[in-house]
Amino acid sequence: MTTIRTARATHKFPQIVGPFINNKFQASVAAKPVSRPLYNPCNEELLVELPEGGPEDVDLAVQAARKALEGPWKDFSGKKKRNVLLEIAATIEKNMEDLTALEAACGKPYLEAKFDIEDSIDCLRYFAGHADKLSGRAFATENGIKSYTLRKPVGVCGLITSFNYPLLLAIWKVAPALACGNTIVLKPAHQTPLSSLLLGDLIAKNTSLPEGVLNVVPGGAEVGQAIVAHPGVNKCSFTGSGAVGRKVMAGIAATGLKGLTLELGGKSPLIVFKDANMDRTVEDVFGAIFSNMGQNCCAGSRLYLEQGIEHEFLAKLKARIAQVEIGSSLDERYDYGAMVDRAHFERVMGFLNDAKARNAPELFVGGGRHGDKGYFIQPTVFVNVPEDDRLAREEIFGPVLCVMKPFTSIDEVIQRANATPYGLASGVFTSDLGKAEKMVQALDSGVTWVNTYNSCSVHLPFGGVKESGIGKDLGAEALDEYTTVKAVTMRID
Repeated sequence: MTTIRTARATHKFPQIVGPFINNKFQASVAAKPVSRPLYNPCNEELLVELPEGGPEDVDLAVQAARKALEGPWKDFSGKKKRNVLLEIAATIEKNMEDLTALEAACGKPYLEAKFDIEDSIDCLRYFAGHADKLSGRAFATENGIKSYTLRKPVGVCGLITSFNYPLLLAIWKVAPALACGNTIVLKPAHQTPLSSLLLGDLIAKNTSLPEGVLNVVPGGAEVGQAIVAHPGVNKCSFTGSGAVGRKVMAGIAATGLKGLTLELGGKSPLIVFKDANMDRTVEDVFGAIFSNMGQNCCAGSRLYLEQGIEHEFLAKLKARIAQVEIGSSLDERYDYGAMVDRAHFERVMGFLNDAKARNAPELFVGGGRHGDKGYFIQPTVFVNVPEDDRLAREEIFGPVLCVMKPFTSIDEVIQRANATPYGLASGVFTSDLGKAEKMVQALDSGVTWVNTYNSCSVHLPFGGVKESGIGKDLGAEALDEYTTVKAVTMRID
């Protein structure tokens, strides 16, 4: 039994004895079963010793998913799939406080965690609306010939998610996969598997989803590799770092081609013009980099200010940072939590310590650990960062903002903003809509926000270009990731 105490209540969760397969938790059948200690990163206290799975469990999960695909799930009409997705949404809504507590126990501020659960519910309801409306196209052709296309499920989908938005990222993939009639083997990040495991249990107990349709196998790289390499998996969707994304792609190429979606890292630029609403933009920039303590693939980590506003803007940003309340993510009083675990804390601190040892770039605010217990890192800003500095080139995935040297023209800032191998997101702040449109057209990113940031609408596709990934989550475009299109030509005379 896992118990988590928030400022609101005490939450008790079912005992997890191993992977969730065929609608139940079961002990791992791995040759060398292992357990992983999971800690609350805010106080470094043990949450649970979690039994993980291995490649043998992945094989069982794929068999279960294959059986469900060819069995009862195959016969679910679009209407029945729609209703199942609505049941899952209602189940999450009913258990929102428990799920929020699990997410917050990973270091995410409580209110941010609750917002993620609410977004998960919206995502399920959106794709429920697509489940009974999947359609192809019909063509006017020769007399006696009928031609059309239809969508078919891809098959068994191996979904591998990142630690920063545990349940939400899982739902981003689970919802369209189910809407399209697929079955699933889900591997949550090894740092944050609890909410995905609880989701499986809640679905089994409260919905009509057949057993074997959704399976959850917690574990490390070995489990992910087994999913990628398994011949019974028809599609992989991965969210995480570029380095691991390349391994996923290479693994698929080495073991048999299958569908692939990659949502990878970013080094997203924020571009602020003189005519922007400064107070509102300061708040947007603050949220762009410091929400979830910078553990965000589309974090706005490179700030370009038009020459002439940099001193006033940075003074206002420093004042906003001073208002941050750092503390336990399980207490709603605090709006800023901890890095997900010790390893990631040490990685981010490595960037900060390296920059301070080099005495370059110039540290403006923060730059160190907060307190002496827990994996808290101060909101940090470096200024006058050179374009080729590692702080500006590498994805830190932490609360570190690089303020680049001011720009003087649109063409200059476009060239500088695009001079990165990444292309996930970008932000533009201006009151001139003509200028904004020019920037939108010119920036190399899959998502551009204008006079706002981090607003992910479920009806819009999310994904990057260049080294930030392949394919899309969310929006109607996600349906393309989880269906194959069959062309049909039929003589009818």
